[in-house]
Amino acid sequence: LSKAFSFQKLNFFFQCLSYKCEKYGIEYVKADKWFASSKICSCCGVKYDHSVQPEGQWSLKIREWDCVGCNSHHDRDINAAINLSRWVK
Repeated sequence: LSKAFSFQKLNFFFQCLSYKCEKYGIEYVKADKWFASSKICSCCGVKYDHSVQPEGQWSLKIREWDCVGCNSHHDRDINAAINLSRWVK
C-alpha cells in the first residue's frame, strides 16, 4: 500500500509540474525511465559495458567511471545531467 501511495504522490507532483510549466510557457519534457543517461559517455556516446569495464556490473555504488571509447573520466551524476540536457534539445 505504501509503495502505491508514494507512486501516486510522485505522479501528482509531475502533474503539478507539468501544469506550472504550461502556465508559465516552459516546455515540460520527461525522459523515458529506461534512458541510460548515466551509462552513456557524454563525450563520444559509447555506452557503459560491464564486460569490458574494470568497475564491473553497473550499480549505484559506481560514482565515477572511465569510458573505454575515449578514455574520458566521468562523474555519474554530472554525465547524466549533460546527456539529459542534450536529449532535450
